[in-house]
Amino acid sequence: MQLGDMAFAHRIVYLSKEEVERFFAVIPSENVRDRLLFDAIYRYGLRRREATLIRVSDVAGDRIWITRLKGSVSGEYPVHPVTRALLWRYLPTRASASPYLFVTRQSGGGTISASTIYALFRRYADATLIPRERQHPHVLRHSIATHLLNVGWDIADVQDWLGHAEIASTQVYAKVTNKRREAKYEEMLLSSAIAANNTS
Repeated sequence: MQLGDMAFAHRIVYLSKEEVERFFAVIPSENVRDRLLFDAIYRYGLRRREATLIRVSDVAGDRIWITRLKGSVSGEYPVHPVTRALLWRYLPTRASASPYLFVTRQSGGGTISASTIYALFRRYADATLIPRERQHPHVLRHSIATHLLNVGWDIADVQDWLGHAEIASTQVYAKVTNKRREAKYEEMLLSSAIAANNTS
């Protein structure tokens, strides 16, 4: 990870669900590579370098192998229906013989570079009017972690999904969302297992 990435990763900033949807809406529908690239980055919480490592052979049927970096845990993940549809559209248009999934003409058939991913994200984020302090592709990793917690995923499940080796790395996301806390509070109010204090 570059120095700028490290500084960004220590600040938990993320996009709302609506902002993520607006981000994808500005990517031209005919630009399937970019739609698939950022879909994978968001959906699997990828770092830029992790996206560059995905090979065509890593996709088999309804499973995809994700190679994690920075001491994180690599693993096999289910392919989301949206991701699968984008793959079906993208693979037949991919003329390169490169083993890597995401390629560019500039790379001479090699994998897309992390700097190209950054530039593409900035272009689409700017078109979405996302503030500059959140115009970094790592914001998508922060976003999926926060969104999963908001819909009720257990923190251990989010840890597994992001490939964190230590749960402490995942707990930082629990500090930026109180949706689970509010839901648990509502459960507590309805629970007969919690002692009631009659104030009357």
